[in-house]
Amino acid sequence: MSTRTAFVIGARGFVGAHVTRALVTAGWHVCAYGPPMTENRLAGLGEAVSDIPGSIADGPALSAAVKASGASVMVSLAAFVSGSAGLAQAGEADAERAFDINVLGLRRCFEAARAAGIRRVIWASSTTVYGPSALYPDQPLDEDAPFRPQLTYGLTKAMAELLSDHERDRHGTEAVAVRLPLVFGPGLWYRGAAAALLDLFAAARPGGRHLLKGPSAPVDLMYAPDAGAAFAALCDHPGPLAGRYTVNGFTITFPELCVLLNRLVPGFAADFEELSPPVVYPLVSAARFARDTGFSPRFDAEASARDYLRHLEEP
Repeated sequence: MSTRTAFVIGARGFVGAHVTRALVTAGWHVCAYGPPMTENRLAGLGEAVSDIPGSIADGPALSAAVKASGASVMVSLAAFVSGSAGLAQAGEADAERAFDINVLGLRRCFEAARAAGIRRVIWASSTTVYGPSALYPDQPLDEDAPFRPQLTYGLTKAMAELLSDHERDRHGTEAVAVRLPLVFGPGLWYRGAAAALLDLFAAARPGGRHLLKGPSAPVDLMYAPDAGAAFAALCDHPGPLAGRYTVNGFTITFPELCVLLNRLVPGFAADFEELSPPVVYPLVSAARFARDTGFSPRFDAEASARDYLRHLEEP
């Protein structure tokens, strides 16, 4: 068993499971903290993962679990979600609960880490802290672009980033916010912004037809295994880290994605219809993240599509 332990909150969730697998591959033991999940996304990891059911809404239980884990780093993927609704939909439906989990929950994480002597806390923010693309004439954006969130979820993440800055300045914790773009891939279960992609890939079979609806403008996407690897790279990094990083896998349009799947799956016919979402987000730059960590995504558009299709074919 590895002598390095990472305390991962939300380790059994969609992105969290990919983070956990990436950490185990990198030689970490993972203490997985979070609510029970109906699907076991960590099958096959065995003793590399220790499971502790719990919630970041319960500060004392969280602190006790962190202390007992002996972890040297904390990773939080916690975010409020309700049923199969996406993160944005859940935030609009129950703003109070979204603030409790996404903002106050992060504060509980920092407090628990400090009490346990953990100096590095890496947590999942979002590019939804930015506003509509039209507000940003110069793109792609870096980490210094101003917050302009339009939805409750983005607002909670912007407030959480300010809390993270406060934690660094006041307590010296190496708090690192990772601004994720739209993430898709194996294990996606909730019907949020990536639901259109989930349906497209699920329909991609010989003889199948599908109408993909969405924006015609380019969008930033990240394949879930790359998102997991990005968090593992931050845990492994031996030097100092910045307070926030935007990350990205690749940029593509939905029409281009249809053309790609039509080519990769003979006999499949995907068409596109433009449909404007509530917010079209600006494109981002991952240059700071690449410079500081040397990280480079493994999966471009075609590689991620091939891998996702392979996963969907598995029993």
